[in-house]
Amino acid sequence: METTGRGVLDAPQAAILLLLLAILIHASPAFAEPCSRPTARSKIAETLKLASDKRPVNLTFRTHADGVKLSPSLKSKYPDDMTIILQNEFDQLNVKDDRFEVLMRFMGNPERLTVPFSAIKAFWDKAELKCSDS
Repeated sequence: METTGRGVLDAPQAAILLLLLAILIHASPAFAEPCSRPTARSKIAETLKLASDKRPVNLTFRTHADGVKLSPSLKSKYPDDMTIILQNEFDQLNVKDDRFEVLMRFMGNPERLTVPFSAIKAFWDKAELKCSDS
C-alpha cells in the first residue's frame, strides 16, 4: 500500500480501508444489537417465519434457560448452549409471541424443541449476525 507522504493513504486506499473496517465492525458480536432487546426479539420472530432451504437462520440458545424444552439426550449433550440451523432438517415451525417451537431431525431422529426468545444468545440471518448477548 503506497502512501502520499508520512503515512497518509490516498483517497481510494482510504475508502477501501474504511469499507473493510465497516464490514468487520458490522460482523463483530461486540457491535451487534443485544438479543434481549424487544426490537431484536421482534426481528427474530419475523425472520424465523422466513426460514427455508434458501434462507438459513442460525441461532444459539441457552439450553438451561426457563421455558426451554428439549429431550434429555439433547440436554445432556448440550448442557449450556446449543446452536441450530433452520434450513433443511426442520418441520412444523410455530412462532409465538414469546417463543418458537420446531421439529428438527438430529441424525435422522425427530426432536421437538421449544425455545423462548429470552433464551436466545445469538441470531444470524443468512450468515449475518443480527444480535448477540455475548
